[in-house]
Amino acid sequence: MSPRERIAAVDVGSNTVLLTVAEYDSKAGLRVVEEVEDQPRLSAGLALSGHLSGEAMGRALQTLSRMHGTCLRHGVRRTAAAATAAVRDAANGAEFVDRVRALGIPLRIISPETEAALSYRSAAHHFPGIERILVADIGGGSLELTGALNGSVRVSHSLPLGAVRLTELRLSLERLRQHIGRGLDPFIQGQEWEGSTVIGSGGTFATLASLALAGRGVPVGQPVHGTAVTAEEVEQLVGTMATLSSEQRRETAGLKAERADIIVAGLAVVAELLHAVGAGSVTVSGFGLRDGLLLEMVGLG
Repeated sequence: MSPRERIAAVDVGSNTVLLTVAEYDSKAGLRVVEEVEDQPRLSAGLALSGHLSGEAMGRALQTLSRMHGTCLRHGVRRTAAAATAAVRDAANGAEFVDRVRALGIPLRIISPETEAALSYRSAAHHFPGIERILVADIGGGSLELTGALNGSVRVSHSLPLGAVRLTELRLSLERLRQHIGRGLDPFIQGQEWEGSTVIGSGGTFATLASLALAGRGVPVGQPVHGTAVTAEEVEQLVGTMATLSSEQRRETAGLKAERADIIVAGLAVVAELLHAVGAGSVTVSGFGLRDGLLLEMVGLG
């Protein structure tokens, strides 16, 4: 690529659509120019109908049109755009992809394996040298898990344990955690991931870190990358959030209003994952799939 070429990565998730515009220099590495985030909740109703609704697609397309304008304003020359669980699972996912491409965004549906690999690429780049690492990315539709030993990926799983998907089941916290535990057990119980260093990326983990920092008296809005949250803090937070109404959660320091209705499910996944591998904490990455796409574009990671 040419010196200081502007590039962009777009992550079209089940709940959130995110854009990163970056500039790459071979000496300085990647420099973020602008980040944009919106929550069109593309997967709303997908679990029941099997289709992306017209309303959800409309919201996402409006978001993506604005993001395309941002890319044009910054002189972006190359864009990598990836759609994950919602578009992947929907019967009309290809139709949505065509409509996004008509906007000028080269969207592609990526496999669960590719999604997990991109998240792992980012985590390995930002947290190098960890002997036994389990990278978890909780999206709206799925949980991506990648386990590696000494830099060699050993397992990669995509599980239907996303925060929006689980919330739409409308289960009590006890039944929800049982459901999550059953979903995790066949993939990590009794394997070599006991006591792994767990790295979490994505909106649920970023929100977890924000809530934990707020609980420690840290002003809201501080960077969350590298924050370690103990299993005890996770348990306390999931219990507290479950007792509050969505309206009360919206007033909670560290929690974005648009995540108020899905945070309990997301935190329940974190709690069950830490329990399953016997981990005392999770370290939050401020980077994820978009970062993996950018690293792939410039040949790093």
